[in-house]
Amino acid sequence: MAIVKSRVIKITLAFFVLISWTAGALWIGINGADWKLTELFASEPEVEPVPVAKFYPLEKFVISIPGDKYPHYMLLEMSLKSYNPDMKTVLVEADPLIRNAMMKMFSRKTFEQLNHLDQLDGLQAEALILMVKVLSDNKLPSDIDEVLFTRMVIQ
Repeated sequence: MAIVKSRVIKITLAFFVLISWTAGALWIGINGADWKLTELFASEPEVEPVPVAKFYPLEKFVISIPGDKYPHYMLLEMSLKSYNPDMKTVLVEADPLIRNAMMKMFSRKTFEQLNHLDQLDGLQAEALILMVKVLSDNKLPSDIDEVLFTRMVIQ
């Protein structure tokens, strides 16, 4: 009889634990889910904005290029790539400095040096270095990432 009584107590106790666990899970599922989620996700994680490149076209340049027999003229259109969102105001302010530097750079080149397409990457790199230097020398932000020649016509 003691064995039966102890077995009934164990079954009753197991049943009570099972019912309690089920009731607790149900209560948390209905009432506590919002509480737990708001505690875990009270504020959304901060996501840093991905920097977006902006392109700033410059006014056309017409530059005189020395040649062997007679002078040539070059029409140059370029754009500058920068991740700095404030670069437009810097470029407007520094336009005379940039134009002067580009005129000097290209006027030192000969027609033969400029007339080869394989020189384009080197010229763009040289223009980038020169522009960054000019802006830095004048204590202006020099956040130019790339110089792109969008049109280059030499006659």
